[in-house]
Order: sequence, then structure tokens, then C-alpha cells
Amino acid sequence: MIPGRIRAGWRPLLANAATFLLLAAGTQLLARQPSAFDPAAWSSPWSGDALLVVVDLLFLGLAFLVPLHGGVLNLGIYAQFLAGFSVASLVATNPSIDPAARAILALLAGAGAGALTGLILIWLKWRFAVHEVLSGLLLGGALVPVARAVPTPSLEPGPQSVLAWGIILMSLGVLIALVFAHFLRASAPGFDLRIVGSNPLAAVAAGVNVDAVQLWTLAAGGACAGLVGALALVTQPSAALLRWPLPLAFAGITVAIYGLGSVRGLILFSLLFAAWLHAPGTAVSLGDPGWATAAAALLVLPVLWTLPRLLPDQGAPRALWRTRHRETY
Repeated sequence: MIPGRIRAGWRPLLANAATFLLLAAGTQLLARQPSAFDPAAWSSPWSGDALLVVVDLLFLGLAFLVPLHGGVLNLGIYAQFLAGFSVASLVATNPSIDPAARAILALLAGAGAGALTGLILIWLKWRFAVHEVLSGLLLGGALVPVARAVPTPSLEPGPQSVLAWGIILMSLGVLIALVFAHFLRASAPGFDLRIVGSNPLAAVAAGVNVDAVQLWTLAAGGACAGLVGALALVTQPSAALLRWPLPLAFAGITVAIYGLGSVRGLILFSLLFAAWLHAPGTAVSLGDPGWATAAAALLVLPVLWTLPRLLPDQGAPRALWRTRHRETY
């Protein structure tokens, strides 16, 4: 299969569209019930922070999608997000740094921390043969108390600053996504990346350095997740993201899966999920525990029929702990 293109024709696309429509329609119908109706929740206006919600979803989707094209299931996205949040918090609260430069430095530091976390996951795989899925989940759990312990700055940008940040970062995110799509389609390294994503064992036999490809893809994905962690801290984009029924970092997995592993689908569903989170009835309906649970199930449901068609064909099942490429003599 070709990474970024879904197998089995239009059926997964129609299933994803139907699931999203069920999520959006159920949210609105439940919010209109008299027992849950809250007129105040329907009067909150849209603002520039809606763009930042799109930015967060787009970069988190890239954090999952870029490694996926290299045959890596980046479930360490939560660890990368928390690393970016923690390091950006330390930078933003450092009194020795010029206040005017703290925001930019915090974003850069958060992206760097996320990339470093991705490199750590690959190093654990190389050094101890620990699967990146297992190490990513464990590292994410280990970083939770760290993220809670770091001092959090109280930055409250004005509406104009939020709108400017949203326009700049959204343009940057779309540009990165389109450049990545062109890189996959029209460059020799992109061709190597597609080979690795299609069949890593065949890529090794063809002379492609699979380890190097997966190294930079996971580092790039980690940088995207770390940037979102820093962005959530520095800009405080919107309370809309607090409505996400799952931990925010895993929103990237949902957006990428709903987008069928393609850049165009990623951009489209980033916009759709941002619109859903800003819809007036979302806050009302997700306040109901039962529907919040159902919404969480609908968010992960497309994994069942989409992810198996996106995972690379590695030739044989692999154990969870021992995943190092080995040759038999």
C-alpha cells in the first residue's frame, strides 16, 4: 500500500463521514433537550482563538501522521506534548529572559523538547529493543507529575494577539503539511520514506536506512507535538479544547485517523473538529457524562477500520518488546 492512501475504496471514507455526522448531530440534539439546555452556552461568540484550535489539531495530527508514513505508530505523542509543555513553562517563567522574547523562546523550546522525546523513544528501541509504543505510553505517564509540578505562567494575550498568533501559526501549519505532501510525492527521500512506510523489511533489503528514516520522522512528529504543548501554555487559546473528551494530545491521532492518513484529510478534519468544538451545543452536551463517554467512543471508533489499512506490511507479526531489525545467518 502507499502511505497516505487508504485501501478498500470509499467505504472507510463514508464510514468516517457517517461517524463524524453522528457525533455532531448527537451533540446538537442532546444539547436541545430541555433538561440539558443552557441558553448562555449558545450565546458565546466565535473569536480568533478558533484559529488556534485548528492549529493545535493540525500540528497534533502532523505529530501522528509524519511518523506513520515512516511505519512508526507514534503513541508517544502524549509524552512529547507534556515535554513541550513542561520545558516551555520553565522558559516562560524564567525571570532572566526578556519578557518580549519569552513567547517565541518558549515555543522553540517546547518544539525542541518534543523532538528530543521522540529521539529518546528511538534510542530506547535501539539500545534496549523496547517497542516505541510501549516506551511512549510509559514515558507519557511518567511525565504527567512533572507537567503538574512545573510553575505555570499566567499569560493572558489580548484578542488581537490571539488572532495574530492564530493566523501566523495556521498558515505555518498548512504550509508544513503541504510541503510534507509534496516531499512525499516528488522527492527521492520522500520515495524512500514511502518504501519504509509500506514495508520496512523490504526497505532494509533494498538498502534504505530504515533506522535513519524513522529517527527523523519521529523527531519531526515530536517537534509538532511539543510545539502544541508550548502553544497551549503560552497563548491559552480557548476553553473549547477543554471539551475534548480524551487527553488533548491524543486529538492528533483522532484527526489523522478520521483524515484517512492523508494530508488533505488532516487539514479538512482539523477544521471540522474545531468547528464542532466551537459549536454552541458542544459544551452543553459534553457536560453529560453519558454522552461524553459516547462521544469518546465515536472519536476512537474509526481506528477499527482505518488503522489496519494504514499500518505497514512488515511481513510477519512482531513481539511487543523485541522489535530490533535482525538478520539470520
